[in-house]
Amino acid sequence: MKKHSFLSYLFWTATAVLIGTTASSATATAAKTARRYIASAGTTFIYEAEPLPYSVVEKTTIKKPSLSAEGYLAADIQTGEIILEKNKSKQFPMASITKLMTALVSLETIDQSQVAIVPPEALVGENPSIRGLSEGEVISTSSLLYPLLLESSNAAAKTLAGHIGTKKFINHMNGRTESIGMPKTFFADSSGLSSKNISTPEDLFGLISYIFKNKKQILDITRKKEFEEGMKKWANGDKFSGLENFLGGKTGYTDSAGKTFAGIFSLPPAETDSREIAVIILKSKDRDDDVIKILDYLKNR
Repeated sequence: MKKHSFLSYLFWTATAVLIGTTASSATATAAKTARRYIASAGTTFIYEAEPLPYSVVEKTTIKKPSLSAEGYLAADIQTGEIILEKNKSKQFPMASITKLMTALVSLETIDQSQVAIVPPEALVGENPSIRGLSEGEVISTSSLLYPLLLESSNAAAKTLAGHIGTKKFINHMNGRTESIGMPKTFFADSSGLSSKNISTPEDLFGLISYIFKNKKQILDITRKKEFEEGMKKWANGDKFSGLENFLGGKTGYTDSAGKTFAGIFSLPPAETDSREIAVIILKSKDRDDDVIKILDYLKNR
């Protein structure tokens, strides 16, 4: 093996140190330049984990949607994470979203094998477009859930409440708000026609989350296109029921409440790691457009 002199050793050692110093200086300069660029830029940036020189990548910012609803909320059913909200704790009339609680209390307090008789007062205020129930009609309490949830039948809601006594039924509805944790919700009737039926986006998120986890058959009914029993046939009036990722929900409308909605969607659709996202819309002028804008935002986000 060839031996190197001491002077040769010093020469190569000095050369290596010089090269290392230069590389270190270049590294420091690159880092300093990147930091200065980031600090002076108006856009948010993040570092990418790559070898030097540093790569600076722009983070996409998605603008929140502009909605007509005065109150809304989009949140993860499993984690409770709120993704979007406006006036989440403010009370609004809820209209026929009420019928989700009506269905829940019916399942919890009424024997579903029993039959009910439609009283004449149940038909007062019924939407004439609903091909529903007639005075004196005998129908099972379990079957009443279909016109209640598919066609938003007020007669079905009143018949269910009257089956055990309207006052008692409404007391059960308000009792469930306490046990579920809906402190700003109050029910004056079982249909949602009353403007005194009030809730908040936050409270309604609690209601639909509870139903999804404990009485999912209610939401399953709202996904059906139609239901037939004997000579009766009820069709789903909810436009969202045709969406593949719609997991169930309820729309509503009165003059005082405006257009309302409480529903759950799987996002992103058709993926194994999808999330169940609840969307609550209150006091909306264009409910369908508001829901679609929220879904587009969530998909892009």
